[in-house]
Amino acid sequence: MAEPIVKSTIQWPTVSLGEICSTGGGDIQTGPFGSQLHAADYVPVGVPSVMPQNIGDNKIVEEGIARITPEDAKRLSRYLLRPEDIVYSRRGDVTRRALVSPQQSGWLCGTGCLRVRVGAAANAKFISYYLGHPEVREWIMRHAVGATMPNLNTTILSSLPVTIPPAADQASIADLLGALDEKIAVNDRIAATARALGTTKFVEAAQLSDAVDVRLSDMCVALTRGVAPKYTDDPDELIVINQKCVRGGRVSLEPARKTLAEKVREPKLLHRDDVLVNSTGVGTLGRVARWTFAERATVDSHVTIVRFNPERIDPVCGGFAMLAAQAEIEALGEGSTGQTELSRAQLGGLKIRVPSREVAIALRPQLDALEAKSDAVLAESHVLAELRDALLPPLMSGEIRVRDAEKVVEGAV
Repeated sequence: MAEPIVKSTIQWPTVSLGEICSTGGGDIQTGPFGSQLHAADYVPVGVPSVMPQNIGDNKIVEEGIARITPEDAKRLSRYLLRPEDIVYSRRGDVTRRALVSPQQSGWLCGTGCLRVRVGAAANAKFISYYLGHPEVREWIMRHAVGATMPNLNTTILSSLPVTIPPAADQASIADLLGALDEKIAVNDRIAATARALGTTKFVEAAQLSDAVDVRLSDMCVALTRGVAPKYTDDPDELIVINQKCVRGGRVSLEPARKTLAEKVREPKLLHRDDVLVNSTGVGTLGRVARWTFAERATVDSHVTIVRFNPERIDPVCGGFAMLAAQAEIEALGEGSTGQTELSRAQLGGLKIRVPSREVAIALRPQLDALEAKSDAVLAESHVLAELRDALLPPLMSGEIRVRDAEKVVEGAV
């Protein structure tokens, strides 16, 4: 019997993840290597290919996902995903995993990833939550190989100890935690719908005959890169936003870190309705997000702050104009592959189309209301995620039973 990572108060058995997979008709498999799938094989429209950057917190992030032709998908069919497969990154942040949804069946486990297929021996949703346990994540990091960057392989995952309760308990735990994630998913859809409606209203306003094209630098009071952070683990210090935080037109605080506030000058502190633009790197350069949080924060030197002059342009309409121009911004990068940079001069020269001041004045309350709705449900999702993460360890150890945790969750979903 494997030495347990998560100590069970009910003496649940511990077996290796490899044993769970091999006895249940599943497996643990590496995705295709670069020799099997080249950069030139990716196409604008086709079968999605899950890469490490698409692995979120137990879900696949679809924004910017790469695609391959149906012919290549057929050639690489042994790497295609099924519902409730679990996908890992092989390098970098090797503790994050994504559970494949039914809608993502037939997608490719892409280059740089590992696939865990649990099979019939255990509840795959339960296993995916178990793999998110803080002590399990820590175990993976300790066992990852590589001097400069953590690397994960099938041998490491196969040897990972899993403390596994009876099937009924597995299902109950997975359903309880899944209910929180389902509510988070609903909130995400509400936020996405509100943003899409706001974008539609803005685009319609920007197509009116009195709309104008303006140079970004002429509309700003600040257009500046962020700071070189002095990182700290002190939770009371200043939030510092990095490129991973900017995704889908919004800022996620989850990947953010903390920096010493005394080292950050006031002009580098974020103001409400600032626009953040990822300004270095392949794959992330050009992503745009509006800053709508009340927290004190700054950005690191890989992100550009755009602060509009309210006397020249409505800041919310300016932010929506930049969201609409994201594809153009992504194309502005200069430099060799892997070292792409977006200079302030290039970004400042961007032309954005905005409605007239009169139209913007009428449009602003509608955009504010839609953004407030998005912010409210996303804030609720943050609380739900914290509740899920707080319940997960004691549920996995048997310290609290599902019926007791259900009482905590009742008012939240």
